[in-house]
Amino acid sequence: MNSLQRYVLTLSRALVAVIFLLNGLGIINQAFAAKELVEHGAPASLVPFLMLGARTIEVVAGLSLAFGIYPRLAAVALLTFLLPATLTAHAFWQVAGTASFTVQLLNFLKNTAMMGGLLFIAATQSQPTLLPRASRSTVGYEREMRWAPRNSVRAS
Repeated sequence: MNSLQRYVLTLSRALVAVIFLLNGLGIINQAFAAKELVEHGAPASLVPFLMLGARTIEVVAGLSLAFGIYPRLAAVALLTFLLPATLTAHAFWQVAGTASFTVQLLNFLKNTAMMGGLLFIAATQSQPTLLPRASRSTVGYEREMRWAPRNSVRAS
């Protein structure tokens, strides 16, 4: 992977993470989402816990995506959150012929586009990070030397 590809992949991941971070940190108001949960049959006493769980996933996985810390796992976690949320909250087929049809269809399509980006991230094996990491070969070598028998010769 050349350096342009690394920068583009890192930027792409960060851009995908932005909406999840804004939602999770409460910068985008989630009062309407909470109201929709109750309207779709979730117990009102359970909604605050569901919202907290969703926000936790969005913040932790969003930061993980942005910084490249287990980005594939973060993408899968966000997919498992986003798929049922999209099918529940943006069921445009249930409001066909009403004023909210277009809004629900656009939100559904926006979420499916986000899912496409997350699938791409989840399928990309070698991804750059924003934080420096120790080389795997160095870490493995140091670990082997730590457990080497005392009477063996250690390389310096």
